[in-house]
Amino acid sequence: MRDFRFGRPIYHALVAATLAAAVLGAPGCRGRARPTRVVLVTLDTLRYDTLWGAPDRPSAMPLTRARAVRGLAFDRFFSSTSSTQPTHASLFTGLHPWQHGVSRNGLTLGPERETVAEVLRRAGFATAAVVASFPVARRFGFGQGFDVYDDALTEGQLAPAWEGLGDPEERYYRLAERVTAAALARIDAGRGERQFYWFHYFDPHGPYGDTVPGPRLRPQDLLRQAREGHDVRGEVARARALYDADARSLDQWLEHLFRRLDRDADAFVTHVVVTSDHGESFGEDGSLAHGRRLTAGQIHVPFFIVSPRVPAAVRSDVAGSVDVPATLYALAGLGETAPGGRDLLVPVKGGRAFGMRRRFGPQQTEVRLDGREHALDFDLFYAVGADGRIHAGNGSGLRPEEAGGDAGAAAEPLQTLFGAFERELAGAEPPAERDPEVERALRALGYVG
Repeated sequence: MRDFRFGRPIYHALVAATLAAAVLGAPGCRGRARPTRVVLVTLDTLRYDTLWGAPDRPSAMPLTRARAVRGLAFDRFFSSTSSTQPTHASLFTGLHPWQHGVSRNGLTLGPERETVAEVLRRAGFATAAVVASFPVARRFGFGQGFDVYDDALTEGQLAPAWEGLGDPEERYYRLAERVTAAALARIDAGRGERQFYWFHYFDPHGPYGDTVPGPRLRPQDLLRQAREGHDVRGEVARARALYDADARSLDQWLEHLFRRLDRDADAFVTHVVVTSDHGESFGEDGSLAHGRRLTAGQIHVPFFIVSPRVPAAVRSDVAGSVDVPATLYALAGLGETAPGGRDLLVPVKGGRAFGMRRRFGPQQTEVRLDGREHALDFDLFYAVGADGRIHAGNGSGLRPEEAGGDAGAAAEPLQTLFGAFERELAGAEPPAERDPEVERALRALGYVG
């Protein structure tokens, strides 16, 4: 794994004391804490190397990268799954998918699962969200704890590019320009000395090419061509180019959001947390898109914090989606604990992350770029230890082809651990049938099975 160290952590008592004084108010402020603003930004389908770059390609998001350089970034952060709904449920509860029960798209986060927004609202925070796609709509339980939940999806209609897939008048997502406009309006309308915002962006998700002239490209169309025996390598390269173009557009609109937050630097102590729910495959592992594999392209994602409480640094301790709630509570100045995960402001030696592939029914398959159908007939979990290697498997054993090699001495305890995850999952998923409207919408977005 490439190491993007552009700084070293600085943890000195003097620095910590100085930062604490800045946040809490220096003598002469009569002990009154400055107003606090906590902002969570989730970037759907954003690969790690799309933000940070790689030896063979520059960052597609240089403005956002420059923001990350000024904050605390993690180079070994892993999403709970390679799908939208399960990972967002983990980001908001601190629970793994086999604990909160949202193990696949189309399920609803139950009201018994306390969310970050609920905890912060109880602590006196005004809470508001602007989201960009159907999978995180209010109907799936993600509105819990928000005073305002803007899930008005005003673009991304199915026709003509998605002709034949559902009602042409239905819309399933919106792009960054509209999300940012709604986010800025929400910030302008914000009241109170404690504010929490969640802004969700969807631009990198397929279809690729939403933000540039010309036809869009759907991953399911390329996979159909591969199954029919066509050589799709050129089209996969074009898909990556269009994906990067969408990320560059997102980069510009995120900068508008960050500059708006900068304007209030004298009025609020602002803490911004940015991450992704999963990545995207472009042939590196034989796959295209996401949701069916636990490879680095699909679960190794960006994570960074920009806050007056953290000096600029890159950390390599392993972390994951379930660590976000505890970190948000710490930034908000709460003594609240999350049911799982850890406060990422506190460095540890090594670290770890766990997750799972989204759940499938029996005898599911994945078409890969070789044109063949590969069986997906088992639940699959992953563990990442201090070395950053992904080990995947279940209670029956590890999957070397998924895990990047034999786990060696760790194989037996990992198998035992994954078996425990399986048993917990069996009792967690809500017994609900997916309704036809939800099924149609998820198919339109490329989520099938």
